[in-house]
Amino acid sequence: MCIAFARLIGSVSVAFFLLLAVPMPASAGDMSPIATTSNGVAIQGYDTVAYFTEGKAIKGSSLYEYDWADAKWWFASSAHREMFAADPDRYMPQFGGFCSGAVTIGMTVPANPEAWAIVDGKLYMVAGSEVDIAEWQAAAAENIKQGNKQWPMIRTRWAPQNQ
Repeated sequence: MCIAFARLIGSVSVAFFLLLAVPMPASAGDMSPIATTSNGVAIQGYDTVAYFTEGKAIKGSSLYEYDWADAKWWFASSAHREMFAADPDRYMPQFGGFCSGAVTIGMTVPANPEAWAIVDGKLYMVAGSEVDIAEWQAAAAENIKQGNKQWPMIRTRWAPQNQ
């Protein structure tokens, strides 16, 4: 009976984990994961160009969708869509739009597109609130260094899942 119970708990735990672990598509060339919704929309449908041009988080629209790196990117205007299409690496959120704080410890948690910062011309997001991004930004150099150290290992873990 104990073995059957342990198997049941194990099965429930695995099922729960699989429900939470939405597969993230890989980037075209480097197998980098991108935080997407269950229908494949990157960064919860926010316009990644708007952070740079408008200085704020703006929800995009499926009317201005662009498919890149196995994800759907939504924009607030056709101009933003074209800017992204011309140079996606410039506007792409760092760490695939995952929480920059979680990445520092080797984890992937979808970020909150409302909690963001641009550091040295690159977009970073965290899973928490504006308070959390402020705390992350206070130690940005170290956080970026740790995130960059962990990111290749995260990408390696994702690569077999997306082949």
